[in-house]
Amino acid sequence: MGMYTELVCAFELIEETPSCIIEMLEFMSGQREKHPRELPEHQLFSEGSRWKWMLQSDSYYFDGKTHSEIVRDTLVGGCYATIRCNLKNYNNEIENFIEWISPFIYKRDENYFIGYKRYEEDKEPESIFV
Repeated sequence: MGMYTELVCAFELIEETPSCIIEMLEFMSGQREKHPRELPEHQLFSEGSRWKWMLQSDSYYFDGKTHSEIVRDTLVGGCYATIRCNLKNYNNEIENFIEWISPFIYKRDENYFIGYKRYEEDKEPESIFV
């Protein structure tokens, strides 16, 4: 059956982030209906992976309600991601997601904290740094 892992993170994307990456995040978060024409070349998007729904996945094992949103700030500028979801991390979707999006995250310093993941049976979360 498997256990759930919660992912909670927030980050700003660098200005040079290609629009196809932002559109992919919007699709994954449920904000865009149209499936991207081309998938990025990354393990996250391999056959059998559940990347399409991972940022929308939810269960009753964690108290927080799933909410993932990509916001383009038209006043100040910038693009921001807020992600809260939980899923059965069978194919390391969470780790692959972080690896895929990391080059596009605006890092305010070296080893920048963006959030955490927590396995269903663990009492303490594991911090995520990029």
